[in-house]
Amino acid sequence: MPKTEPHRPLNRFPEIVADPMLWSTRLAVWASLFTVVLSMAACALPPYKPEVGDVLAPQQAAPATRHSRWRPRTIEPDDSPVDKTDAAAVGRALVDPKKEYGLADLVDLGLRANPATRSAWEQARAAAAGLGMAEAAWLPVLTAKANAGYGQQTEAVFLFRGFTTTPSLGLSWTLFDFGRPAKIDQAAQRLVAADFNFNRTHQKVAYEVQRAYFAYVATQAEIDAAEATVRQTEKNAVSVRAQLANGLATRPEWLLAVQDKAKADYELQAARGKLSHSRAELAESLGITPDIELKVARIEALPLPETIEPTADGLIDQALSQRPDLSARLAELRAREAEIRKAEAAFWPTVSLNAKAGSTIFDYQYLSGPAPLPNNIRAGYLDYGAGISFEWNLFEGWASTNAVRQATAKRGEAQAEFDALQLQIIKDVWKSYADVKTALRKREFAIALLQAAEQSYYALKASYANGLSTVIELLTAERNLSSARDTEIESRTALLQAAAALVYASGDSNDRQ
Repeated sequence: MPKTEPHRPLNRFPEIVADPMLWSTRLAVWASLFTVVLSMAACALPPYKPEVGDVLAPQQAAPATRHSRWRPRTIEPDDSPVDKTDAAAVGRALVDPKKEYGLADLVDLGLRANPATRSAWEQARAAAAGLGMAEAAWLPVLTAKANAGYGQQTEAVFLFRGFTTTPSLGLSWTLFDFGRPAKIDQAAQRLVAADFNFNRTHQKVAYEVQRAYFAYVATQAEIDAAEATVRQTEKNAVSVRAQLANGLATRPEWLLAVQDKAKADYELQAARGKLSHSRAELAESLGITPDIELKVARIEALPLPETIEPTADGLIDQALSQRPDLSARLAELRAREAEIRKAEAAFWPTVSLNAKAGSTIFDYQYLSGPAPLPNNIRAGYLDYGAGISFEWNLFEGWASTNAVRQATAKRGEAQAEFDALQLQIIKDVWKSYADVKTALRKREFAIALLQAAEQSYYALKASYANGLSTVIELLTAERNLSSARDTEIESRTALLQAAAALVYASGDSNDRQ
C-alpha cells in the first residue's frame, strides 16, 4: 500500500510565507500606491484660498458677529498665471512725452490704452470661440480611454492576483439633430452682437475722451482768463493808488481795488485746482494714470461748427440705421428667435453613429489552487463594434413645451428691449440736435457780450484816468469783462461738447468724429 502524507490545510499564500523579502517588498508597493491615491485625492479637492478660508469650513470666513467689521485673512503670494497688467507701465509705453497730442491723437491713445476696448475685444473673441464650439456639433467626437488596475480575484478554488489594462477608442457622430442649425445660428448672432458692441465701445471711449479733453482745455482757458483778470486788477489797484496820492480818490476806494485783486487771485487758484481734477478725468478716459506727463493741444486749435446741415429727422434715420448698439440688440433678438427653434427641435428625434474598438490585457499570477497550479495567464482579447442609435424623448413632463414657452417669452423681452432702445436713440438724437442749435445761438451772443464788455472796460478805464468815472464803475466793468470771458469759454466748450454728443447719439463712425 502506498504511503500517504498527513493532510495539511491549504495555504492560500505559500510564497509569502516562504519568502519574507517578497512580503516586505509588496508591503512597500502597497504603501507607495496608497500614497499616490491620497495625493491624487488631495489634488482633486478645491484649492485653499486664504482670503476665503478652509473649503471644508467656509462659515469660518464669514463675519464673526453682526457688529464687528470683517477682516480678510492674510493672503499669501499667488503664483497663478493671472495677467496683472500695470496700468502706469502700459500708459508710459504708449505716451510720447515730447509729442503734443491733439484731439485725434488722444482718441487714438484712448482706443489703445483704455481697458474698456480690451474688454469688448475679448468678449468678441469669446463669442467667436462660442461659434466654433457650436459648429463642432457637425463633426464626430473621437475619445480615447484607458483603465489600468491591480487586483485579486477568486474563481472557484483558484486564487490569482495581477494587472488588468483596458485601452479603447470610441467614436460618436450625431447624424441628424434638428436643433443643431438653430444652435449655430444662435452662436453666430451672438458673435454679431459682440462685434457691434465692440464698435459701440469704440464710439463710447472716443466720446468720453472728447468730453474730458474739452473740459480740460476749457479749464486751461479759464486759467488764462483768470490770469488776465489778475493783471487787470493789479493795474486798477495801481491806478487807484495814484489817484489817492493825487487826492482824487479816497482810501475806501483804494481798499475796494485791493479787495478786487484778492478776489481775482482766489479765482485763479480755484481754476488751477480745477485743472488737476480735469487732468484726472482725462487720464481716466484715456486709460492711463494722471501722473504720466502728457502735452495736450490748446482749445484754440479746434475748429468750431457754424451750422448743422442735416435735419433732426435725417439724423434720427441715420442713427436708427447705423447705431452699433441697436444692431447688436437686433442680433440678440435674432439669437432669441434661434433659441425658439432650438427648443422646438427637442420634440424631434436624434440619430447618432457610435463605434468602439478596444482590448483587455491582463497578466495574472496564480496564488493557490489544486496542485499542480496552471501557468500564469498573460493574454488579451479584442473588443469592437459599431451601430446606430435612435433617441426620441416621447414625454419629459412637458419640459420641452415649457422650454419653448420660455424661449418665446425671452424673444418678446428682446423685442421690447429693441423697441425701447429705438425710442431712447430718437430721444438722444433729438435732444443733442436741440443742444447744438442752442449752443450755436449762445455762442453768437457770448462773442457779442465779450466784445461789448471789453469796449466798456477800456472806455471806463480811460474815463477813470481822466477823473470822469468812479472806482465802483471801473471795478464793475472789470468784473463784467471777467464774467464775459468765462461766458465765452463756456459757450465754446458747450458747443464742442454738444457737437460731440450729437455725433455719438447718431452713431457716426470714429474715423469721422
